[in-house]
Amino acid sequence: MEKRDMKADAILMHRERNIIAVRAAQGEQTVVQVFDMEATQKLKNVVVAETVVYWRWITANKMALVGKNAVYHMDITNSD
Repeated sequence: MEKRDMKADAILMHRERNIIAVRAAQGEQTVVQVFDMEATQKLKNVVVAETVVYWRWITANKMALVGKNAVYHMDITNSD
């Protein structure tokens, strides 16, 4: 896994697996990256077009990202 600098403002651990999600504000956008720590691989990289103010794991494979204007659901098992 290639290491890059990222100014994370929050990290959220998965409730059951050795997976972490990292959140970083970039202007009006928010970048969320999800990493499998056992397999040492990035599972997901998502750019949300607004500031994420709250986030939580809602199932074993999905996260809810609450922005200022909308709520997003992110599945970590799909490739999009």
